[in-house]
This record gives sequence, structure tokens and C-alpha cells, in this order.
Amino acid sequence: MSENTEMSENAKNTLNTQNTELAPLETEVEAAREAFINSVTQLREQTSPAALAQRGLSAAQGWFTDDFGAIRTKRVAIVSAVVVGVIAIKLFRRRG
Repeated sequence: MSENTEMSENAKNTLNTQNTELAPLETEVEAAREAFINSVTQLREQTSPAALAQRGLSAAQGWFTDDFGAIRTKRVAIVSAVVVGVIAIKLFRRRG
């Protein structure tokens, strides 16, 4: 019986030692898991259709306006000319 008690004590000591060694690792893994979940959540928010549409709209507005919010007339004129040119080409193709 003494051998069983001694083996049981050794097993308990081994488990306690392993638990104290694993605790910092478990904490680190849990922190990494939380950081991963936060990253995935942020990616989902950034790639939602509404967020992508808003980002595209902001980019387009930024291209047509300067830093103070004034319209860049040269860029608007260039885009307008291109649109009118494309429409004119399509109309001439239909007639011809």
C-alpha cells in the first residue's frame, strides 16, 4: 500500500508541476485567440457590402474634390467629355 500511496503522491506532484507550467501558455493562447477573434470581426466589418460601397463612394468623392471640399472642375470636365464621347460613339455605331 505504501507503494500505491507513494505513486499517487508522485502523480499528483507531476500534475501540479505540469499545471503550473501550462498556465502561462494557456493564458497566452487565450490572449492570442481573443486577438484573432477581434481581427476576424474587424475584417468582417471592413468587407461588408455597405462598408465597401462607402469606401468606393469616398474614393470617388475624393477624386472629384480637393482637400477643402471644392469641386475639381478639370476632372469633372474630363470625365464628362469621356462620357459624352462614349455616348457619341455608341450612337454613331447604331446609325452606321
